[in-house]
Amino acid sequence: MADAQPLDALRSAPPARKQKLAATATVAAPAPAPATVAAKAKAVPKGTLFGGTRLVGTFFGSSTTTGTNWSCTGSVLDTAARNVVLTAAHCALGYGNTYVFVPQFKKGAGPAQQPYGIFPIQRVLIDPRYQPDKPGRTTKKAVSDLDTAFARVSANQRGQKLQDAVGGGLTFTRPTGYTNKNITVVGYPGKSHNPAGKAVKCTVPTSQLPGFRQMSMTCGGYYGGVSGSPWITDYKDGAGTGHVIGNLGGYNGGGNDADVDYISYAPAFGADAANLLAVAVANRPLPTNLPPYQGVQAKLPGGAGTLQHANLPASGDCASGRTGDDLVVRWSDGGTTLYADTTGRRLGSGTRLVHPRT
Repeated sequence: MADAQPLDALRSAPPARKQKLAATATVAAPAPAPATVAAKAKAVPKGTLFGGTRLVGTFFGSSTTTGTNWSCTGSVLDTAARNVVLTAAHCALGYGNTYVFVPQFKKGAGPAQQPYGIFPIQRVLIDPRYQPDKPGRTTKKAVSDLDTAFARVSANQRGQKLQDAVGGGLTFTRPTGYTNKNITVVGYPGKSHNPAGKAVKCTVPTSQLPGFRQMSMTCGGYYGGVSGSPWITDYKDGAGTGHVIGNLGGYNGGGNDADVDYISYAPAFGADAANLLAVAVANRPLPTNLPPYQGVQAKLPGGAGTLQHANLPASGDCASGRTGDDLVVRWSDGGTTLYADTTGRRLGSGTRLVHPRT
């Protein structure tokens, strides 16, 4: 663990790198205006640092520990294999058989003193369609919806399987929507913002990240290191069960373009994640014939029934401060409407610029 290299440093990356990643992206999520970032940060809830829970841990890049350099977050899933860990794909891309998972990690404690032991990674499973941008490990494209990974781990130094050691596991659950009233997200921020090595937790409502199959939450304290954190619908401290509907990750590694600590994203589990988990549990080879991932398909406002009345549509950057091309439509009745693109993937509901002729 002393020699581990953090894989989740995007939120603390220098500005030049952040600009470079943004410049190579094909889509973009809305970023707060610079003048509003500080004001908004004061108004949002703040995560609480605490001693952690047995179903959530972090990763290290060697089998010895001094507790000095942890990276990303993982959680224990309840499966027939009893040895599966959930995390983010952009984290797991760098994991090999020298990495270990440590449930409810205790900073400064050696392997023998970790409450549930350490579990070497045997195998990492990532959807082969998840292709991050270069030079980083993350992406802002539609395939960021697939930023979920599962790792099979071997027994700890006491000979225990993962679920036997921690006494439980989270139930993988596909959500029915993106809006949830009480989601608890537990993760391990990196040591630059968390020198004590504690876990952070926050319970807040969620919404959809427009244009993506991802959830969004607003809560401060989620710095680099929290990627992979489970989004739990029925969290209780010390519980051995719960339902998890996503993991922190997705667009830009799980954070918006401004890289503020209080906006986080998570892929909402779908059929692709369920199929990948089934492969992990059965320890089968990854499929090689998957169809291209389409993502959430953008739609023109109003549909054909409305747009058949458009006499003269035109696109361009019409609304200052927006992220993509907008659509201006002159209607057959003489009215004109502006549809502003606020997300880079979806047009808004429309603003009337010129009223119809009377």
